[in-house]
Amino acid sequence: MSSADTADPAVTSLTLDLPTYKRAVYDRLREMIAAFELAPGDRLVETDLAARLGVSKTPVREAIALLEADGLIETYPYRGAMVRWLSVNEMAEQGFLVDALEMPAYPIVVERITNPELAALKKVCDQLRRARRDRDEKRFAELAVEIHSRLFACTGFPRLQKLIQIVLGPAGLRYDRILVYPFDDAWDVLTEMSVKRVEAVRERDAELAVRTVHHYRRSMHGMAVERVQLPHIARYFKHE
Repeated sequence: MSSADTADPAVTSLTLDLPTYKRAVYDRLREMIAAFELAPGDRLVETDLAARLGVSKTPVREAIALLEADGLIETYPYRGAMVRWLSVNEMAEQGFLVDALEMPAYPIVVERITNPELAALKKVCDQLRRARRDRDEKRFAELAVEIHSRLFACTGFPRLQKLIQIVLGPAGLRYDRILVYPFDDAWDVLTEMSVKRVEAVRERDAELAVRTVHHYRRSMHGMAVERVQLPHIARYFKHE
């Protein structure tokens, strides 16, 4: 009988070449945190995670460093790494940072975006509507990010794009997983915001784009704050 026959069935072995381990472990742990398989407050013990994923401790240690840079975990002296708690304040800060980066850029987007780029954005919006209809969470999230990327790529400012990606990145995904995707009205508001923002840009109206985004983000934030009070959601948030 081979070692595979006697392996613990709970262990998910990553049968990859050694150079890919770090990325594979990082992707898997990030997904586990985003999906709350590793919940806020959970300790990340390298030995346990290595056994669970079927790898050595080295790629786990390297992945934990990347996750800390993403804002998904925190490391404490004598306690090690721990999954970060969600926070109403962090949620508000994320919205503030996105607005601070995006809002001043809309006049530049409107000025520089080309008709072919607008046509491509319309197709992405149509795909987003289909993903909403099908409740395809993964595809929906990918398309929402693509709309951001296509819009602000038109500015020609690569550092701006990078900063927006960081703010909307893995830390933001956890909030969407728990506060958006379980609720139909949140899906609808996010879909409308994405589509109507693109429509405003197609009309070459930067002020309308800004007003549209402000309106829908206020709605999203209000719904999120209410839902944080729900017991099954509140347990993932730290008291502030």
